[in-house]
Amino acid sequence: MPSARRRAYRTVAAFVVAPMMPAVILAGVVLAAGGNAQTLGYAAFAAYVAYPFALLVGLPAFLVMRRKGWDGWRAYAMAGIALGFVFLGLFAGLAGFEGNAADPAWLNLLANLAFLLPFVLVCALSSAMVFWWVARPDLQRP
Repeated sequence: MPSARRRAYRTVAAFVVAPMMPAVILAGVVLAAGGNAQTLGYAAFAAYVAYPFALLVGLPAFLVMRRKGWDGWRAYAMAGIALGFVFLGLFAGLAGFEGNAADPAWLNLLANLAFLLPFVLVCALSSAMVFWWVARPDLQRP
């Protein structure tokens, strides 16, 4: 059984590494589609959004899952998909929050949420699975 310090290090490492997955996936898609260095800025933006989301939503989800004993990869996969839907809901709410002064580009993006759904779910699922793989909460049972 790993020591408490090692478990803590693995959990912190998971919170550092897992939110990078959307940026890495987006960078791969952009490069595969023939993007350049300017379009790679979207990947940096994905990281800029993913880290606060991980702290504000992912950390409480992790604490609830740990308290409930939901520590298997299936539980983390389901949580990742659920958090993907939460992200889209928050994104849609924040994009529409500006009311009449909403930027047309945001409204265009909001109209394409069905197109974004598979990408967001793949990113959320990959982040959750990377988090599980690094933190390995299933090995931290008392």
